[in-house]
Amino acid sequence: MKQLLYGWTAIVLVMGALLLYTTGIFAEDTASRTASQTAFPTYEGIHEFAPTATREITPVPLALTPISTPQPLPGLPALTNSQSSKMLAITGETLITVNPDSDSVTLVNLGDKTIMTEISVGDDPRSVAITPDGTTALVALRGDNAVAIVDLAAQSLDRIVSVGHMPYGVVTDGRRVFVSCFGDDTIVVFDLQTDEELYRLAVPDAPAAMVLGEDWLLSTHFYSGLVTVINVSRTPVVVGSANVEPDGELAGAIVLSPDGERAYIPQQRTGLSLISLQYMQDWFPVVSVLDMATMTGDRDARMTISMIDSETANMPFDAAFDDRGETLYVVLAGNDAIVAIDLENESVLARVPVGANPRGITIDGAYVYVLNTLDGTLSVIDTASLQVVDTLTVTQIPMDPILLQGKILFHRADAPIMSDGAISCATCHFDGGNDGRTWINFRSGPRNTPSLGNLSQTAPFHWAGDMPQLQDSIEDTIRHVMLGDGLINDGEAFDATIEQDDAGRSADLDALVAYVESLEPWPSPYLADDGTLSDAAQRGMQMFISGSPGCGCHVPPLYTDLQLHNLTGAAFSLEVFEDFDTPTLRGLWASAPYMHDGVAQTLEEVLTRTDPVHSVADNLTEQELADLVAFLLSL
Repeated sequence: MKQLLYGWTAIVLVMGALLLYTTGIFAEDTASRTASQTAFPTYEGIHEFAPTATREITPVPLALTPISTPQPLPGLPALTNSQSSKMLAITGETLITVNPDSDSVTLVNLGDKTIMTEISVGDDPRSVAITPDGTTALVALRGDNAVAIVDLAAQSLDRIVSVGHMPYGVVTDGRRVFVSCFGDDTIVVFDLQTDEELYRLAVPDAPAAMVLGEDWLLSTHFYSGLVTVINVSRTPVVVGSANVEPDGELAGAIVLSPDGERAYIPQQRTGLSLISLQYMQDWFPVVSVLDMATMTGDRDARMTISMIDSETANMPFDAAFDDRGETLYVVLAGNDAIVAIDLENESVLARVPVGANPRGITIDGAYVYVLNTLDGTLSVIDTASLQVVDTLTVTQIPMDPILLQGKILFHRADAPIMSDGAISCATCHFDGGNDGRTWINFRSGPRNTPSLGNLSQTAPFHWAGDMPQLQDSIEDTIRHVMLGDGLINDGEAFDATIEQDDAGRSADLDALVAYVESLEPWPSPYLADDGTLSDAAQRGMQMFISGSPGCGCHVPPLYTDLQLHNLTGAAFSLEVFEDFDTPTLRGLWASAPYMHDGVAQTLEEVLTRTDPVHSVADNLTEQELADLVAFLLSL
């Protein structure tokens, strides 16, 4: 479960900084905004209600700065003959691509650059690994909670092996298969011959990419800069975690240098070590470096791509070395490009445009291969000229064209209509989830990033409930947060705060809204395999629906009453709006921290802190509180 560790920042410096920010940014239009707020129109079935009374509450400071640092780990030897979990893998002259939206993998002949076959494997494949003998491909199936076993000689699916919740990365030594299970914070090990689960290792939140070298397994954690170290020489042992990048996230890949002495992790930094989070100063596209000898992040070797390249960069997502370890090729998923970096001089040799949303990269001899996940193509780049010399279609994406267009826009940062090139919708809402951060660059105050599943059913939008349409919300965010030009360009003014129907004003905006409306909450790992509740969750459900803990604002089946409630003073914040929109509780397990300003790190904290609205624990036994939390995590 996403439980990010932050420390309290209840110091005068924080309050002063936030006051200065609010005064400087918002003072000039406070009067006009207050007036427009007072005159804000009512919408049928949404705003026609009497606000609840303001309640006094103990102020709680925003929690934005991490204070927890793992214990130092012993150094590791150079890890040679490594294998990384990636979307591309090569054996001999065969390259395997992972096609998430097609639920397939494609085999490509590298000799003549032709497509051999496409094989259906299961729901939402995310990474592939090949056994050392080159006979078998293993594919992590995020949607099926399983691993597909593919016979490469027969060019067919052999079998499916169930593992943990939302598998992300997979690697193998030929005898054992290691799978990072993103949803239940485990790494599962199973025997490749018998499919028997051998071990299930508990690790920190959201394990993602892995690299296996000699007797050691390293795993990134998607929403933090941690790298967990596991010895796998015999019985796997979790040694600990190194805090490589204290404010890192979107860590979807990890690769070792050819000499095995360093691990490179393309990811985003979000400036958590600063007092607050503001988009303009707190997005840093980086390649972080883990020194294996000291098991620490090498700050001097870290590459901030936006500083060494003349152009903006978004979502570094995968990387690959040339044979000599002199050039590092980095995929920029939000910019539809790759950059070739000279490691000695730390300079960009070239920026090469490729297809839509590249997420995988690998090298074979004189060619770099880049997988473009949202147009189903493979870009072939000549390492001598650093130009695309061929483009192969590896799959036809079976999505409605409007939804596909919306998904491409959702992941795109490089188009001026979407952003200034440094941020995309997917940067904060990868796979429709949330980044676990609280940002202060919204007009109404500090805002915790929400998940997007079932968003279309929960109007009005934003924590302040000030957006009646998704078109309003998305266009406003593009213009005022992402600094894009906007998708509405019909000659008429756009104002998200007035009563105006913005649907139909832009085909691109309608496509983006259609894609967002298609997103669903991530299925909870706290449910049984057949989707049923545990005994504790069933008891919690009975309490919840009885109304005894005071959960009446979160009415099933949407688990929201679609209303605004006056919660002024519910947390330390500099608010413009007094009313807060009731959020849905669906997908709650994956949306920590909680509350509009992210002040509560766990559900237990929500229910027990000094909050007369949400603190119901005084009326519950310890067992009843545990049962209620079990139910909420199951939604």
